[in-house]
Amino acid sequence: MRSRIAIFIRLAVIIPLLLLSCSENKNPTGNGNGTFTPRGMVVIPAKDASFQMGSDRGALDEMPVHTVRFTHNFWMDTTEVTQGDYDALMRLYYSGYSTPNWRSHYGVGSRYPAYEITWGDAALYCNARSRRDGFDTVYTYTAINGAPGYGCTLDSVRIDYSKNGYRLPTEAEWEFACRAGSNTDFFWGKNCDPYPSTPADTAEINRYAVWAENSWELGSGASDFGTHPVASKSPNGFGLYDIIGNLFEWHNDWYGAYADTIAVDPTGPATGEWHIPRGGCWGSDAFNLRATNRTFMPPDYPFYFVGFRVVLPVR
Repeated sequence: MRSRIAIFIRLAVIIPLLLLSCSENKNPTGNGNGTFTPRGMVVIPAKDASFQMGSDRGALDEMPVHTVRFTHNFWMDTTEVTQGDYDALMRLYYSGYSTPNWRSHYGVGSRYPAYEITWGDAALYCNARSRRDGFDTVYTYTAINGAPGYGCTLDSVRIDYSKNGYRLPTEAEWEFACRAGSNTDFFWGKNCDPYPSTPADTAEINRYAVWAENSWELGSGASDFGTHPVASKSPNGFGLYDIIGNLFEWHNDWYGAYADTIAVDPTGPATGEWHIPRGGCWGSDAFNLRATNRTFMPPDYPFYFVGFRVVLPVR
């Protein structure tokens, strides 16, 4: 009798814990009141916020400066996706996965950011992460060309922003997150040109970013040449590491001109030839580290200067 009672007591304790565990696995963000945080992410307080996107001091494609408004908060990775996380997740969900060509020359290790990632590779990672955490998959496609995760492309890919799942950030989301409330070229309150013009200026950028001065220009024989482990530098005001420098980061948007109108939750052009990576990298000068700087790249081009981080809408 005592053994039966003991079994019933154990079940009474274990079953509720199992139910709680299942509930959390299906909805990693909990009920939206901040009681559960997705691993390695922070909430970007964008709901009902607006900011001035673009610059009138940079390149022509950063103009015109225009107002962007958001209707939702979103979670964002505090760091760029690491090689360790990328390799483990992609290997689990794609049978044809092959590890990218990460080389010691540019940085190899579980805490280094994943680079030489095509836009399609990044989208597949987002879908895998959504499946792992019980969310909807945001990206649909008709075929995968090449090895998943190793420079692949996706046919007839579509992005469903209504889905509650992991995805790449939009340009507007990324710039808002990068600025962290600032209205200067760099989130630490400085504007480019003539900055940086002194050794103190360079030391200040070194505190926040992996860029040409503390990586590329050292030469390939230097220990700090290439990417650095994520979160090696100080974060911005939202707690985001390497949002400037280390690697350019893929965005969802196709490259296109800004409109001189108020934009609400903008997602960029519907089609295009190039996707947008932003944020500068370990080979960038200060001008290309600015929060407003834009660049573009074919989605099928894996490059040792490009990686990514992901976002998740707060529903």
